[in-house]
Amino acid sequence: MTVQQEEVAELIELVESTPSKQLEEVVRQREGGLDAALELIFDLLVSEFNPRKAKDQKGTFQFEIASSEGTKLHFVHVEAGTCRTDKGRSEDPDITIGIKFPDMLAMGVGKLPGAKAFLTGKLKLRGSPLMGTKLGEWFDHPET
Repeated sequence: MTVQQEEVAELIELVESTPSKQLEEVVRQREGGLDAALELIFDLLVSEFNPRKAKDQKGTFQFEIASSEGTKLHFVHVEAGTCRTDKGRSEDPDITIGIKFPDMLAMGVGKLPGAKAFLTGKLKLRGSPLMGTKLGEWFDHPET
């Protein structure tokens, strides 16, 4: 098991064993805090990118993650069969995804399906609704 896999397994365990209202505080006390957990989630997402599914399409997903430390900004950019992520605001995102930190962690480790998060109001979308479906289509999310 790689270090990343071990860290993801630890996050999955936290998501499964910690009430949502306490999850952010528990993660904040871990090494690197909220930022380290989000970096891991976005690195995991990039590793799940499937260029065959994206074909020659492109798009930018802007994430606005609400936390007690303020809004954490990350984006994922897909173009020419590649996927990259970075902190901050993308200049021209196709879709902006608003979500609370505990829900982002749950979604990132596969414990909260994106469609369910949207339907229950845990995920807010601005921009192209069609682009919102691409997170499910272009990325291989292993069953956890």
